[in-house]
Amino acid sequence: MADENIFSGLKVVDLASFIAGPGAATILSDYGADVIKVEPPGSGDPHRHTFQLPPQPRSKDNYAWHLDNRNKRGMALDLKSPHARTVIERLVKWADVLVINFPHPARKRLS
Repeated sequence: MADENIFSGLKVVDLASFIAGPGAATILSDYGADVIKVEPPGSGDPHRHTFQLPPQPRSKDNYAWHLDNRNKRGMALDLKSPHARTVIERLVKWADVLVINFPHPARKRLS
């Protein structure tokens, strides 16, 4: 089947931010994985706004963010909310892969 790829059927939850973690999830999506990107509500992943900071070239859009997040579905979730744990547990049970790059102290606060 032409739509099949090496990672077709693989399910990934992307909780990472900035470049390396989301980039790894993007590579999986490029090869057929179903990736869900989870971002905080409101402003989203902080990497969405890095193109506005010096010394980045002036641009109306964040091309680096688009490259790191293509082929992904998205959802907003406040990880500090009381109901976030239930949602994350459901996502993790659904997923084959979890991509996360929170520092260990932040992971501990969320558990």
